[in-house]
Amino acid sequence: MDSQNIFKSAITYEKKIRDLYLSAVDTIDDDRGKDFFKALAKDEQSHVDFLEYSLENMASAKEIDIEKLTTALSPSVEDDVSRMKKKIPEQMLGDIKRALNAALALEVETSQFYKKSCDNSQGPVKEILKKFYEIEQAHVELVQIQLDYATGNGYWFNFMETDMED
Repeated sequence: MDSQNIFKSAITYEKKIRDLYLSAVDTIDDDRGKDFFKALAKDEQSHVDFLEYSLENMASAKEIDIEKLTTALSPSVEDDVSRMKKKIPEQMLGDIKRALNAALALEVETSQFYKKSCDNSQGPVKEILKKFYEIEQAHVELVQIQLDYATGNGYWFNFMETDMED
């Protein structure tokens, strides 16, 4: 698959995830959940914007500035985590879990797409795809953290928080 087709496919993935997050904003009544999904939707839109910019530059044989590929999400999610630790009302928890499960599945699928595309690319395109893969992996971890908390399975930041044998 050539670079332009890879980027066009990537736009499809990014729009699908962005739209899922935007629909979650409309579904979730909890402001903390809304803020979380809005931040992720904004980040995914920035990915769409970068990919569209990259396609334009490819078409005119211009160089792509990889520094324009950024993430709006902080690598440290302590503020979000401390806000989410407050009890989520039971009636909203089901919607949040469904949205997070769907988000996790799409983030994993997108991350795998970038990994496979990166493995089959070279040069500057490979570097761009590698950076996308790293960003999407961070999204996978962030969504997994929120899902672990929402389901109360005893994990927090992918570590066992409570001893389930007691």
